[in-house]
Amino acid sequence: MKKCFLSIETSLNRIFLVLYYKQKLYSLKKNLEHSIEVEINKMLGNILNEAKAKFSELDSILVSLGPGSYTGTRVGLAAAKAISVSIDKPLLGYTNFDAIYKQGLLEKYIKKNSLSGIIIRANKNECYYQKINKETFSRIKVVNINEIKDNLSSSFKLIGNCSSFYNFQGYKSCLPKKHAILEVYKSNYKSMDKINENELVPLYIRGHYAEKNNEKRK
Repeated sequence: MKKCFLSIETSLNRIFLVLYYKQKLYSLKKNLEHSIEVEINKMLGNILNEAKAKFSELDSILVSLGPGSYTGTRVGLAAAKAISVSIDKPLLGYTNFDAIYKQGLLEKYIKKNSLSGIIIRANKNECYYQKINKETFSRIKVVNINEIKDNLSSSFKLIGNCSSFYNFQGYKSCLPKKHAILEVYKSNYKSMDKINENELVPLYIRGHYAEKNNEKRK
């Protein structure tokens, strides 16, 4: 694979950048403490300098569409769109579920043919949830954290970023690293001509908040 890409993820309470350049992987990560806009601009410059690369050399930009932080997702998508427009290169979206799933496989927390689940914190009492059964992914839902805890079993493997599960058997904290992002790219973007940039909408808009609004109208 000779394509060069930059990935931006700001939806999991961190800024995580991955650069694939001249068949080498680079990454920078920082937990969110200050303004995302200020920090991400510094980090973009740093990761390009580390690889001695230029924006103009990128073949595509990847961006996480969530789910996760409301503000983080919006800022990351805005930054990715700005870069894509400025260098006239494709902008490609991926989900945190896909990235976490691939990280879980790489670290052997889960297996392809097993029953497992991914949880991403939505707020104090709720999380985004997706169940995987033999590589078949269920519809993304927003569920109460206690509901998942009550149904956990030793045979069911659960991965994600919910700290309230740390002491539960079968759960592993799992956040995407650079090799998982490379796997996301390799498995999903073999044909970039099929990507429609108008479909790049944060998952919190299409899912959780859409459901909340529908509930209020009833």
